[in-house]
Formats: sequence, structure tokens, C-alpha cells
Amino acid sequence: MNDIPWWVWVIIAVVVVVVIALAIIAATRKDRERKVARRREEANALREQAQETRLEASQREAEAARARADAEEARVAAEQREREAREHQEHAQRTRSEVDEQLAKADRLDPEGRPAGDRTDDVRREDVRREDVRRDDVRRDDVSPTDVEDDPRHRDPDSGRRQD
Repeated sequence: MNDIPWWVWVIIAVVVVVVIALAIIAATRKDRERKVARRREEANALREQAQETRLEASQREAEAARARADAEEARVAAEQREREAREHQEHAQRTRSEVDEQLAKADRLDPEGRPAGDRTDDVRREDVRREDVRRDDVRRDDVSPTDVEDDPRHRDPDSGRRQD
């Protein structure tokens, strides 16, 4: 080993150091590339997850809009039913008032002409009328003017025609 000049040993040492440095640089580069690839994969996974979450959010927003539309439709239907109920109630009250007026007119024309079960005072008749109006089963067609016209209490016994 003494036969090899010192400068050859220096060249060999420099070559070994260069090879080691190149190996370290290559390993560092591969490690960096792996880190970049891993980060890219993580970023892609996050993007996919964000896209799925965005789709879910869009679906939930659409469901919420449908629910709001359904609620609005139900509210409108409820308001319509309430309006119809008020109309039915008003019609029943008007009809009941017309009946009361016709009965009062009949009583003025012939106070003794009431049927035996109908000889109550006006206060009692008003109480009964109020109770009837409060009942839940009042319908638009419960009492109509033709029902009153057909009632024999409101007809002239001689001609069969209605008394007014």
C-alpha cells in the first residue's frame, strides 16, 4: 500500500465523498418527491371530500327549499280552510238570523200558532240558537231558505202559500 502515491488516495477520497454526496442528494430528492406526492394525494383527497361535502350541502339546501315550499303550501291551505270555515260560519249565522226573523214575523202574525213544544220565550230561543251555532257540525247546507219555505208553520193554511 505504500506503493500508491498520496495524490491517488486524495482522488479516491474525493471520488468517495462525491459519490456519498450524490447519494445523499439523490435520497433527499426522492424523499422530497415522496413528500410532494403524499401532499398532492392528501390535497386531492381533501378536494374530493370538499366536493362531496359541497354536494351534500347542496342537497340539504334543496331539501330545505322543498320543506319551506311544503310549509308555505300547507300554510296557504290552512288559511284557505280557515277562510272557508269562517264563510260557513257566517252563512250559518245569516241563515239562522233569517230563520229567527221569519219565526218572529210568524209569531207577530199569529202568536198562538206556535207548536206546543215551541212555546218558549225569546230568551230561551236565543240561548238555543247560540248553542246550535257553537256546535262543530254546523255546515253551509244545514238550513237553507227553501227549508224555511217548506216548513208548514210558515204557510197559510187556506192557500198553502207562504206567509210573509
